[in-house]
Amino acid sequence: MTEDRRMAIYRITYSREFKRVSLYNWGCNFHCRGCSYGLMETRGQHNRFIGMKEIKEILLKLNPEKVHFLGGEPTTNPDLPELARFCHDELHAYTKIGHSNGSIMPPANIDAVSVSIKAHTNRIHIEYTGVSNNEVLKNFERMYERGIRMEASSVLIPQYIDCDEIEKIAKFIANIDPTIPYHIVGYVPVPNAPWRSARQEEVEYAARIASKYLSNVTFSCLTPEKLRDLRAVDSRFKSAVVA
Repeated sequence: MTEDRRMAIYRITYSREFKRVSLYNWGCNFHCRGCSYGLMETRGQHNRFIGMKEIKEILLKLNPEKVHFLGGEPTTNPDLPELARFCHDELHAYTKIGHSNGSIMPPANIDAVSVSIKAHTNRIHIEYTGVSNNEVLKNFERMYERGIRMEASSVLIPQYIDCDEIEKIAKFIANIDPTIPYHIVGYVPVPNAPWRSARQEEVEYAARIASKYLSNVTFSCLTPEKLRDLRAVDSRFKSAVVA
């Protein structure tokens, strides 16, 4: 197998403000029916995969304080262990998996992980993702016990993954550590999915329920237009493409 086919990193961005490099992974082991990646402006816009040598050269040149692994499911990338080691040993950078489904334990040299918990009820999780959540829930606790800084998020889908499911997820997280940050995202419709948009008041209500169990609950409810260009919504997403 050639390096280009083996590699999964297709895009690299740099935020001068936050001294952060983001490495974007291609590929995911879940098949979420409400996945919003199809709505993102950069989805599918890549011409090649970037080899390990070039990634390391870019990282050394930029010398970031933080390196975030994003896109698809970063833990499916076979080169993630070496990339994380390089970022720690050579750059002394803080490493974070910025979005993970939690189905695979992260390698060594990962400092933080944000896990998107799709559902607490296994039947719903299987129906929505095609995969059981047994390992997801176990791995979330394992990561915490390993000393990884944890965050969690969920998408509120009205009348499907609704307030009762959000409450179950909040209770699960609280049983591990009630101070773990939890972010609730209002669902934005995607093609061929049957659900409507979440309303602002619905997401706020879900956040109030989660706050009964957790001390750090936030929420967002974006329009499709804002979701397509997150840079206009939050300065953390403002960055320059470097590869």
